[in-house]
Amino acid sequence: MASLKVYSNTGSAAGEAAISDKIASLKVNKHLIWEVVKAEQANARQGTHKTKTKAEVSGGGKKPWKQKGTGNARQGSTRSPQWRHGGIVFGPLPRDYSDGISRQKKQIGMAHILAAKVQANQVVVYDGLKLDKASTKTAFQTVSKITEGAKLQTVGREKKKLRANSNKARHSVAVIMASGEVKDAKSLRNIPWVKPLSSSRIAANALYYNQGLIISKAALEELDKKFSALL
Repeated sequence: MASLKVYSNTGSAAGEAAISDKIASLKVNKHLIWEVVKAEQANARQGTHKTKTKAEVSGGGKKPWKQKGTGNARQGSTRSPQWRHGGIVFGPLPRDYSDGISRQKKQIGMAHILAAKVQANQVVVYDGLKLDKASTKTAFQTVSKITEGAKLQTVGREKKKLRANSNKARHSVAVIMASGEVKDAKSLRNIPWVKPLSSSRIAANALYYNQGLIISKAALEELDKKFSALL
């Protein structure tokens, strides 16, 4: 069994947590990851883009000037494509961007994303925020200490505003919680650079596009059991 570092709420190392070798030693399929991420992005598109053609633009029913004798080029409508406020030629039409991908393939793809993160040393474990009530301030302090202790983030742009203006902009991290850790999720969702995720419902893009993963012990057990069964 491989292991991941566990960090306390103060950002100090507090032992290790086991993870299956099926995940830790998995040969990552980059093309599968691309397929899963692309499909999720495509399925999120509304596809409601639309431009109007010459026939659909309001007006233009009257011929602007007579056919001959004016010296101008002949014109039949002020809504022809060459006119200002005219129709659009070959413009976008509403379409369905959805990319069909099986549920099992998506789950296996996310297992490969997790394996890639583990092999890149971008995954750490924490033992839950242990909050009496939802508190963004407490969650902000805890996650900041964990990311600093685990060195998950790099300093980003100076001008981006965070909850605390004294902080520099940070690249995002994803925090994965078990489905029962509701207070943690409520506390984390207002922090701009944190992506709170539930172990029972993970988005491939949020799992892939981040500077590191912080997983609770309970969530790690759920993910390890679910993904190991697929591999």
